[in-house]
Amino acid sequence: MRVLWVSDTLEQVNGIATYIKNIVPVLQQYKEIEVLTGRVTKKYDFPVKSQINIPVPFQRDYDIILPTFRKIDADLIHVHTAHSLGLYTSLVAAKKVATTHLHPYHLLEGMFRDNQPRILQKLAWKYVISFFNRFDVVICQTNATKEMYQNKGLKSKTEVIPNGMDLSKSIENSESTVNFKERYGIKKDFAFYLGRIDASKRIDWVIDAAEKIPQRDFVIVGKGTLERKIPKRKNIHFINNITKEDKWAAFKDCSMLVMPSYIETEGIVAQEAMLYKKPVLISNNEVLKEVVGSGGIVCNTIEELVEQIKYLFENRGFREEIGEKALDEIKKRDINKSVEKLVKIYESLT
Repeated sequence: MRVLWVSDTLEQVNGIATYIKNIVPVLQQYKEIEVLTGRVTKKYDFPVKSQINIPVPFQRDYDIILPTFRKIDADLIHVHTAHSLGLYTSLVAAKKVATTHLHPYHLLEGMFRDNQPRILQKLAWKYVISFFNRFDVVICQTNATKEMYQNKGLKSKTEVIPNGMDLSKSIENSESTVNFKERYGIKKDFAFYLGRIDASKRIDWVIDAAEKIPQRDFVIVGKGTLERKIPKRKNIHFINNITKEDKWAAFKDCSMLVMPSYIETEGIVAQEAMLYKKPVLISNNEVLKEVVGSGGIVCNTIEELVEQIKYLFENRGFREEIGEKALDEIKKRDINKSVEKLVKIYESLT
C-alpha cells in the first residue's frame, strides 16, 4: 500500500513538522510512505517530493505552494494542513484521511493576533469544518479535540490517536552530552518555554512571570508575531531557534516547562518535556489537561502561574515527584501504538 502524506509545512519549526519527522520513519516500516510538501532543503529518512513554492511576504518561514500534479499515484492520502497544498489534495477523488492539527484561530493569528474579528472567526470555523468533512476519516490527537470539532459540526468518521512519543528518547535512555546552560551562558536553574511566540501560546504570561520573579532565569525559544515584545532582561534568555540536540539538552537541564497556551490541538512540546521527567505548567486547556494529566499543574491565572513556578523552583522533591508522574503519563502515548492504529485505519479504507 502506497500512502501519500501531505503537508504545507515540513521545514518550519512547528508541531506538525515535528510530528511528521517523528512518526513517518516508524510508519514506513509497515507501509510505503511519501511526503508531499513545498520547500525541501534538507535530507530526510523518508521519501519527500517538493512542489513549486513561493515564500510568503514578510513571513519568510512560510510558503505559498503551487500544486503541479494532476494525478495522485497512491492508494490513500493523509493530509495534515489546510493551506493551498492541503486544500488542493482534499478535493482529489481518492480515499483520504486528515489529522486535526489545524485550529481556526491559527488561520487569523498572523494578521490579527488576539484581536480577531468574530465574523472572521466564524468564517474560519466554517472553512475548517467543511475542509475536514471532505475526508473519509478524521484523526484527532485527544478526546478533547474530537469533542471540540464535533461540537462545531464535524460529521466525518472520527478516531482518536495520540501523535505518539518515541519512548526510546526518554531521559532514561538519553545519551546527550550537551550542557545546555554552559553552551548558552545560563548560570542558574531555569524555567523553559519552547514554541511559537504568538498570542495563542500566552507568551505574555511567561514574560510577566519572568518579570515578577527576577531572581529566577527563564529561557524562551521560538519565533512568531510577538518576538519584539520580549523584553531585554537579565533573567530572560531569548533564542530564536535551537538544534534538535540542543532541544533535548534543554529539556534535560531545565527545571520545568511553562506552557500556558489557550489553544492547542496536540501539545507535542509538553510531551517532549514529560519524556525528560519535567513538570509542565499549563493553563486550563482541555487538550493539555488530557495530555499532561498528573504530570503537570493547571494554572488559571498569571498569579497562579507565578506562584507555581516559585514553588517548583524552591521544592526539588515535589518537582521530581511530578516529573516521575509525567514520564508515567507519556508512556500512555507510545508512538508504536499510534502507528498500529494508523495502519488499521489505512487498511480499512483500501
